[in-house]
Amino acid sequence: MCIILLMSYSNLEPLSKQLTIVIGLTVVGFMAFGLALSFYRNLLFEKTLEDMRIQNNQLRDQIDQGYLDLEYYKSSQYKDKYAKENLGLVRPGEQTLIIAKEPEDDLLLTLSNTEPSDQQEAAYFELLRQMPVLQHWQIYLFHREKIDELKMGL
Repeated sequence: MCIILLMSYSNLEPLSKQLTIVIGLTVVGFMAFGLALSFYRNLLFEKTLEDMRIQNNQLRDQIDQGYLDLEYYKSSQYKDKYAKENLGLVRPGEQTLIIAKEPEDDLLLTLSNTEPSDQQEAAYFELLRQMPVLQHWQIYLFHREKIDELKMGL
């Protein structure tokens, strides 16, 4: 009977060692996972904190700008400007000057709407042949309105 107990105890010992190792590794794994999760939450918190700082600075700038605007709207300069522009009030001795846009030249509008003649078109293509390619691109990219003028021979 003693032999049977020794055999069963010897088989039981490696199993208990294996079980202890598995449980120990599982606990260490959970601890490592908890540490990683805590580190990740800490990073998220820091990012949220930084975003809140940026928003606070933006709000502070908007509030400062609002105070400046309020100060301007309370000033006599703004009241005078508002009265002149919206109410048409003028102080004694002041004169009003109205600046309007110049009317567009009707001749230029009629010329741009008509088709160029064959002579004008031939002169335009001859001008393009003589012009360097770099200048073609500059006109095309930066001065498109001049293309129609060139076609019409202005």
